Parts: sequence; structure tokens; C-alpha cells
Amino acid sequence: MDTKHGTFRFAYFSRKYQETCEFYTDLLEFKTEYSWDRDDNDKGVVFNAGGGSIEVLQAPDNGVDLNAGLDYRSPQGAFMVIERWGIDQLYKTYKAKGLQFKQDLTNQSWGHKSFSVVDPNGVVLFFFEAAH
Repeated sequence: MDTKHGTFRFAYFSRKYQETCEFYTDLLEFKTEYSWDRDDNDKGVVFNAGGGSIEVLQAPDNGVDLNAGLDYRSPQGAFMVIERWGIDQLYKTYKAKGLQFKQDLTNQSWGHKSFSVVDPNGVVLFFFEAAH
């Protein structure tokens, strides 16, 4: 991490915590930066994603562990955009794993080649590669 600038992190709570972690680890093959499991209402994992991170947190199931400054609802309308090189091979890899695509591999009119998938919480991950 660049200590002068930090990194960007997209974080959200999940009621499908284990399924979500398996999606990012096993299907998307994202690397875990770090994780913690202090108790049933305090666990999370941070995945490396491009130049930033995705943090998935177990949604607390009681009122005691809720923070008034946070929103625990499932994300709606938000999506992540991740630039990757070798997009054709990445698409083939994910297709072979049986991932469901929101959008198949497409040549976009603005010069990107892209596809998108949906995580177990409904968050869209849009992978793209700029045309050379």
C-alpha cells in the first residue's frame, strides 16, 4: 500500500458471507489480502482487485454489533469496474468454471472489450480491457 495515498476499497456487508467469499476466492480467483474471524458478528475478508480492494463483511445478526454510521442493506445500483489484461483468456477461464454472465464478452463501441458477472449479493463486476 502506498502510505502517501492509500488505496481504494469497495466494502459491503453480506448475509451470504461464506458463499460470497467462495465466489471471490474459488470462482474469480481473487487473492486474499487479509481476513479476520473474531466472532459470528465480526468477520471479514479483503480481496485484491486491480489497483484496489474489495472488502466483504459478515452482516451482524443482532442489534448490539450495529454501527449507527453504516448501512447494512445489500448494495443496490452499485457496480465495480476492474481493468484486466488478457480479457479473452479470463472470460474463457470463468466460462469453464460455469460462472453466470450478466453480459458476455463484448467489443464496446468506445474501444473496450468487456464482460460482467454478478456476485451472490447482486453486485455486478464489470471486467474490461482497453483496445490496444
